[in-house]
Amino acid sequence: MRIFVFILLFISSTALLAHPNLVELRDLFEKASIDEVANNELYKATKSYSLKTFPLYYAYNAAAEMTLANHAAWPTTKLSYFNAGKVRLEEAVQYQPNNVEIRYIRYCVQQGCPFFLGYAANLSEDKKFILANLDKTNWSNSYKDDVRKFLK
Repeated sequence: MRIFVFILLFISSTALLAHPNLVELRDLFEKASIDEVANNELYKATKSYSLKTFPLYYAYNAAAEMTLANHAAWPTTKLSYFNAGKVRLEEAVQYQPNNVEIRYIRYCVQQGCPFFLGYAANLSEDKKFILANLDKTNWSNSYKDDVRKFLK
């Protein structure tokens, strides 16, 4: 009987665990570079996801790690956050090169990153890919419009 109760509790508790809402993650991502609280929320909400199981959430976490640099005081800490996140974001792009949202995340990060960091090589390629595949996504029309506006 105890085993049955334990199994029932385990099943019901895992059913309540849900992935973060993608709309909320997108909103946090949009604010992360200028809002430290949003950046930390995005980082925490996505930190438990691996590349193999949830590559999109992994990419959001990598971007959040990179933008932690915006909120750090020490230059070495800034560079450490940026480089660690950059490696992970590139892993996500390599793992799912046809994922429009992962490519959009990289585009946004490269677009907002200082020139001297030398992380802008994929801007043109990503922009073309995103625009060519945007209508194939299941994103809302309003989000697609926001993306198009950002890319112009």
